[in-house]
Amino acid sequence: MDEIIRLSGYMWDGEQDREAVVEKLCKVLVLVIFGVCLWTAAESLSSSRADERGYSAESSFVRNQAVEDEKQGMIPLAFSVSDSLDFSVPAPIPAPAVDQKVQENMENLGTQAVPSDVPAGSGSAVSAIPVESDQAEGSLAEEPEEVLPAMLTIHLYGNGGSPAVATVAEQADAVSSENWNIPQRPGKVFDGWYLDEACTRPFEAVEEGTTVLELYAGWSELEGFVSDDEGHILSCTSGGVIVDGLLALPGVSACTGIEAGALAGVTGQIMEIYIPANILYIAPGAFDSLPNLMYIEVEAGNPNYYSENGILYTAGGEIAGRPVWYTGE
Repeated sequence: MDEIIRLSGYMWDGEQDREAVVEKLCKVLVLVIFGVCLWTAAESLSSSRADERGYSAESSFVRNQAVEDEKQGMIPLAFSVSDSLDFSVPAPIPAPAVDQKVQENMENLGTQAVPSDVPAGSGSAVSAIPVESDQAEGSLAEEPEEVLPAMLTIHLYGNGGSPAVATVAEQADAVSSENWNIPQRPGKVFDGWYLDEACTRPFEAVEEGTTVLELYAGWSELEGFVSDDEGHILSCTSGGVIVDGLLALPGVSACTGIEAGALAGVTGQIMEIYIPANILYIAPGAFDSLPNLMYIEVEAGNPNYYSENGILYTAGGEIAGRPVWYTGE
């Protein structure tokens, strides 16, 4: 601008003329700049509207041409109006492959679904799938029938014990001797059930096909003693029942007393005697002739006997047995 003013100064000599020229030039430049801005804005607005509406002269021509081709049965593969527009037709997506086995099953299903007696062209379609009757009958036949377990009648003979006989009924596949009452026999100890009265064949299990079972109680002597049918000790068969000079009579209900002379075979080994509550009978003189006997003790609760200072008394207070040191004073 200063250069223009400088050059123009050769043409105008006056200072006032120079200022007027500068003012005019500035106005012209402002108008030019304003015009350029208006033109640029108009072009931008025109271009934006054409893009928003999605057509131009060229695109309109191409769309019209595509419509004509479609009417004539022609499908264009791809065309382009400009870099900003893309009218390409995407390639068709291939259908997923059908498994051959699945396809065969579908064809068989379609064949079975339509009965052969339906007339062709009747216009009706049957979609029901027939059910194999033989298969249904077979499935019902395969269901097992509920079989109730066989019941077994069992006769339990006391074989000298009490009760003389007892009868129970149990399932044949669940027989257990633990559920049976054990008979009692004075002077004897129960040692199991046997298949014979002589107790030579012990019972172990029920044989197949058995409906009635007969069992006999087996008995054995009290360990170290021999007793009669009343449960009274008749003799001592083993010195093993005497421990450190102490003889403890059997504390079981099967043993109820002791007879005189029962300790004849072990007289020199006995120093002390223990009498449990189940011993209800002691024969007179049963503890005589025991040269080393020093003490007699009776279990508390015995209804017929008690002891005091090592001396045996009856429930009535009479002396029933005494140690060797007792002189009667």
